[in-house]
Amino acid sequence: MRKIEIIILLIFMFGLFGCNGQKKDFVFEKFKTELGKSGLKIDSIDKEDFVHINIDGNDLKISLENVRRNYERDSDESHITDLVNLITSYWSRIPNWEISKNKVYIQLFPNDIEFKNFINEKVTDEFSKVYVVSENEKLSWISKEDIKGWKISESELTKQANINADKLLAETKINFEIIENRKLGVIEVERTSLKGSLLFAPKMKEKLNKDFGFPFYAVIPVRDFCYIFSEKDFEFFSNRIGEVVVEEYKNSGYPITTEILKFTENGIKSVGKYPVKK
Repeated sequence: MRKIEIIILLIFMFGLFGCNGQKKDFVFEKFKTELGKSGLKIDSIDKEDFVHINIDGNDLKISLENVRRNYERDSDESHITDLVNLITSYWSRIPNWEISKNKVYIQLFPNDIEFKNFINEKVTDEFSKVYVVSENEKLSWISKEDIKGWKISESELTKQANINADKLLAETKINFEIIENRKLGVIEVERTSLKGSLLFAPKMKEKLNKDFGFPFYAVIPVRDFCYIFSEKDFEFFSNRIGEVVVEEYKNSGYPITTEILKFTENGIKSVGKYPVKK
């Protein structure tokens, strides 16, 4: 089950760009080379331009649109190698609970993906939390079969993810820009794939209270970018950051939402959404 489900996940995460014929550009060639270093190979490219890789009798169907988009944006080859690492890590067994538990976090994904048997929790109509084992920027989604094998409950998984998030938050700086005597906050964390996720750490309220108060507002257009601002500055910032939010959302391979989110004692709710023009 886990291997079949991951096919859908990788198609979502890495897009629909094909690689046959004249489209075999640098991204494709680098992908093929790195794949070979991992002991894998491309078995075929279908008429819809999806790349097929056979692993242990299972057909993995992927494409390179978002990887190519990210590479064109910043010329960083790590986007390609990250995809190869993701493929190999997903098809490996997640270690036992004692080894994995200190690496459990949440990650954020839009709701147009089929989460199926993976542990997830809806946040808004736009996106959900997904529980992952995160190590060296590699993410392995946690399934119901995984926690059954670990002999833990979903509530224990959630508790551990919160513990880990609070620990990472304690080592993380919240910096801010001063714009017309108002503070716009940014999270500075080395593990950038967890930047947006840290907003959900239980101790974030305490971390932000001095500079932003509570409730506070945030935008998370992509997983490695977010803004934070106070309730009293809602009108000021919500009228100014829309263009940046939409551009980040449109130009990243890891989009989440263009919503403005309000974090309160009663949870998180969407209070508006910046439109994305095609």
